[in-house]
Amino acid sequence: MRRLLVCAWLWLAVAAAAAAPPPPTAVVTRIVDGDTVHVETDGRDVTVRLIGVDTPELHSRDDPRAAPQPFARQASDFTRLRLADRTVRLEFESDERLDRYGRTLAYVFLPDGTFFNRELVRGGYARAYVRFPFRFREQFVADETAARQAGRGLWAEANARVVNGLVIGNRRSRLYHLPGQKHYDDVSVRNRVYFANEDAARAAGYTPARQ
Repeated sequence: MRRLLVCAWLWLAVAAAAAAPPPPTAVVTRIVDGDTVHVETDGRDVTVRLIGVDTPELHSRDDPRAAPQPFARQASDFTRLRLADRTVRLEFESDERLDRYGRTLAYVFLPDGTFFNRELVRGGYARAYVRFPFRFREQFVADETAARQAGRGLWAEANARVVNGLVIGNRRSRLYHLPGQKHYDDVSVRNRVYFANEDAARAAGYTPARQ
């Protein structure tokens, strides 16, 4: 009887998977920056934020007058070259598909099967964004490590930059700040933790502040 129930459960699972709709397709209509695009799907305009990646900021939400971060234009241009006007396939991490800005969180796949989120990290156009869990997290971290070691993309500039002074981490936000950044001196003494460099901060689980 137990075996029969197991077989019945497996049959139902297979049937449900076969009946499930395929992941949606969409046309990329506009590039916001390296990790955010607009797509048209089902006649709607949708803003898509790529899961698990963080490219340098082209536009600051806090200060529209702020200059683009280093390598932001290159990352944006790469996304435009690969995605603009292309039909792509979207996949989602879970039912929680929106971020706090109302953007749809998604993985983007090109018609040839290229996993674009991962391509950004592998090419050094983006960091692995590990503040929240996602199913490709370990792979993206490994890809970032390989890009850093090879000095690809933004890591070529990062490796050439000498950080004068200590990196300050914020225990509360789990962000780290570099000397010269806007909020470097704003972290309260109570929440401060110091690192010798960015590698040490990231190894401790901290992510870079946007400004």
